[in-house]
Amino acid sequence: MRRLRLRSADFRLAAGPLARTCAGALVALAALAAQTQAWASDGSGAAAPLGSAQVPLPTDVAGWIARVQRAALERSYVGTFVVTTDAGATTGSRIWHAREGDRHMERIEALDGPARTIFRRNGEMRTFFHASRTVVTEPLQRALPFPGAVPALAAGLDRWYRAERLGRQRVAGLDADVVWLRPRDALRFGYRIWSEQGSGLVLRLQTVQADGHVREQASFLQVDLGTPVSLPALAREMEDTRGYRALAQLAPRELPPEEVAWTLREAVPGFSYQGCRASGTRGEAVQCTYADGLASVSLFFETRDGAVPAQTLARWSAGATQALARPLDAQTWLTVVGEVPAATLALFAERLVRVRK
Repeated sequence: MRRLRLRSADFRLAAGPLARTCAGALVALAALAAQTQAWASDGSGAAAPLGSAQVPLPTDVAGWIARVQRAALERSYVGTFVVTTDAGATTGSRIWHAREGDRHMERIEALDGPARTIFRRNGEMRTFFHASRTVVTEPLQRALPFPGAVPALAAGLDRWYRAERLGRQRVAGLDADVVWLRPRDALRFGYRIWSEQGSGLVLRLQTVQADGHVREQASFLQVDLGTPVSLPALAREMEDTRGYRALAQLAPRELPPEEVAWTLREAVPGFSYQGCRASGTRGEAVQCTYADGLASVSLFFETRDGAVPAQTLARWSAGATQALARPLDAQTWLTVVGEVPAATLALFAERLVRVRK
């Protein structure tokens, strides 16, 4: 199997349709049981057992996140959902989620753009690009609802967000409890969540800026809860790469502190350092991540062979995802990406300092 190396420029391009389909589809994707249990066992706002309407709904942010993440594991289901940005861009997908005992797997079929099928299982994601007859296998970091969610930061979520119940509505023909995870400052977006009344499965999620404007919405158009989905059948499809050229993305290497060249001279309120990763190949981008428990920000550092223009600055936006790029010095190019306001990304960029060559 030939190894596939993604340069940082490719990484930025990868944050387009494919990454948006995977990450934006957060309302429907299953998680590893160990990760979910880290949320569920923190003692805050425990979710109702599957099918129970007697246990009170959570009152805190961590409790709501534990509820929807656990719900993503407890059911097999089939559904069609659509992700829509405030610019009018729309992507649709069909998803099959299989659960057999403590094993979980899913298949995502893109309904828009280039034909592709994504499989997620354990710590692996495999994408079949049908037009080019190429299949790419890569490590799967997270598949939880709220990909930026960090269990270790759950206890502090109520410092940065507050949970407000908004009543009940119907989504995709199902009754849903609606909650708004409203940010307490202007450094992060808020989230409105419609979770199925019985199971807690997220049926719709909106990412909302401070003035109430919806940056992005991911919503089921139709979903069948409890539909039998064969995990072995999905596994056979995932393993059948006949007729496809197989590529593999290099697994990133976690960098020890002594190898990290850039850091923040002052923390951005609420965001904690989560570590830095590199591909291990000289000249490739280094990615450092910060999170507040729900939202995350990634900083990509790339060393250029030629001189970097000193005044270059670029910004772009795709729904909830904002990005900016700028030089840090004569050889280092920075790209900051996150589902946070653009001003938050600028704050990260402004507070960076070099600590070692």
